[in-house]
Amino acid sequence: MAKRKNKRSSTGATVAKITALIVLVIILLAAAVYGIFMLTNGFGGTYATFITKINDEYILASGSTEIPRESKIEVISYSDYAFTVTAAEQAEGTDFEVALDGETYSWSDFIGKDFTSAFTFTQSDGVVTLDYGNLEEIISAATGQTAVISGDASGTLFCMTISSGNSSIDLTFQLAQMQVNVDGIIIVPDHIYA
Repeated sequence: MAKRKNKRSSTGATVAKITALIVLVIILLAAAVYGIFMLTNGFGGTYATFITKINDEYILASGSTEIPRESKIEVISYSDYAFTVTAAEQAEGTDFEVALDGETYSWSDFIGKDFTSAFTFTQSDGVVTLDYGNLEEIISAATGQTAVISGDASGTLFCMTISSGNSSIDLTFQLAQMQVNVDGIIIVPDHIYA
């Protein structure tokens, strides 16, 4: 005697196959949209299509941040990335003078000038370490002339641009040293004479 196919089980299998096919198409469409988003700089938007982490703090958009000496910068991107450091505009009324081999300039004369060569970017294990000297050393290295500063040279002096593909983030920062936490003080000898 021949077995008769159960109409309900074949209908259930067909529904399961159609549902699996729809789910597969949705996953493929989502992957395609994500790929297009990453390759077109967020559909032409202003947000970066990469992730930046500076000293374990995530940076997702342009702004002002702290980038002290020996900062660890990690860029997670599908494209190659690059760093550029330029002179940033200071707040009004905080300009100072820079003498280069005897000729005097204002900091505002340097706005937009490329200072990247005066900063050291060292890459190791996917992390880039940023290092730099004091302001006079930075200006001297970038211009090839001996710099002497007069006036108050504080505030956000530089802008680091991190670019990857068609996307970039501009981060203004001031020169600073990484703070070191002191765990304890040992006095040798172990007492003080009065």
